[in-house]
Amino acid sequence: MNNAVSADRNKRIIAIIKLILLVFIIAGIPAFLYLRYGSGVFSKDTASTVIEYLRQNSRFAFLIIICLQIVQVVVCVLPGQPIQFAASYMFGIGVGFLLSIIGAIIGTTISFYLAKVLGSDAMHMFFGEEKVRDYQRKLNSGRGLLLAFLIYLIPGIPKDLVSYAAGISEMRFRPFLLVATIGRSPGMLGSLLLGHFFESRNYTAIAILSAVVAVILLVCFVKRDELMGFLDKIEMKDAEAEEKING
Repeated sequence: MNNAVSADRNKRIIAIIKLILLVFIIAGIPAFLYLRYGSGVFSKDTASTVIEYLRQNSRFAFLIIICLQIVQVVVCVLPGQPIQFAASYMFGIGVGFLLSIIGAIIGTTISFYLAKVLGSDAMHMFFGEEKVRDYQRKLNSGRGLLLAFLIYLIPGIPKDLVSYAAGISEMRFRPFLLVATIGRSPGMLGSLLLGHFFESRNYTAIAILSAVVAVILLVCFVKRDELMGFLDKIEMKDAEAEEKING
């Protein structure tokens, strides 16, 4: 009996430690950035703040971009657009994309395996059990890779914890990393283009790109319920097909 009680207590302690670690990563890092650099880190001037910091540390600017992108993916509440904007502003579209995608790949890898280490309970406690299970159900379906690709590709669909949900799903890492990288690339390129146009002072291109992005975001926002319904239909069709096979 004492052994059972001791084992249960140890499990609870481990669960608490895991939750504390996750809270530190997801909430502690943004809090540190706010205390260290002020509200500008989370404002519309974030890109300017990042560019200025890169200029002051130009020797290591490429490494800073990669690290910032890693942090942005792991700490999924942080916006990625200012980092990509700054990357192309400083290095151009090609190099900026390379640095951003390297950071995103490393960040996705960390998130995926961090979820495996911390386990489902920590994910449920921090992100919400219903939300995490919904993503798990989608990723565990036979069309999980397609659904993951669409979640990353379509603006307006919540994607902040997909890599964490993937880590506690049945999905294999390499295929998930591939579709996540391809799916997030168009959005990255949009931010990179904007930074490049600002650096070259091509205000006509800025206006056109901003208008196109605004229309896409507006359509996705207005149609967000239909888009989520579309993803649910894909998942349901796969589940029905699997039931027929098993039946």
